[in-house]
Amino acid sequence: MKNILAYAMILFLGILTVSAQSEDDGLDRRENRKQKRELRKEFNESLSEDQKAQLEYQRQLHTEHRKTLQATYTEEQLAIVQNEDLSRKGKHKALKPTLSDEQKEMKKSHKEAMKSEKSKFEASLNEEQLKKYGELKKKKRRRDPDHRKGKNRDR
Repeated sequence: MKNILAYAMILFLGILTVSAQSEDDGLDRRENRKQKRELRKEFNESLSEDQKAQLEYQRQLHTEHRKTLQATYTEEQLAIVQNEDLSRKGKHKALKPTLSDEQKEMKKSHKEAMKSEKSKFEASLNEEQLKKYGELKKKKRRRDPDHRKGKNRDR
């Protein structure tokens, strides 16, 4: 009886600790999202009209490229894209081997065009704007880069 009571108490305390940690993580995520939203707002307010126009052009270009590529999809590719059971990454992974050489070339040219537009935009930013832009674009790594899936770990 004492053993059962002791195990129950340990289990209860463990669950309580884990639930408290997950609540803290949720608060941290919300706070981070709020800070990023504020930073994005400040960044957008600091942009000139020309810079805002450049960003809008990039968005339109990206949409146009996506529609152009989707117009060339075969029935098989459309089925993959419309499959709701697949995640975004799953769709990308399934779609990649089915792309024709023309579609691959189109994606490559679209990527180069977007890269040049992005570099034009970045060149128009001042130091303060570049700093904010860098913070906005900074992506957290979920894992240590040395512990990636499939990486040779014998080193």
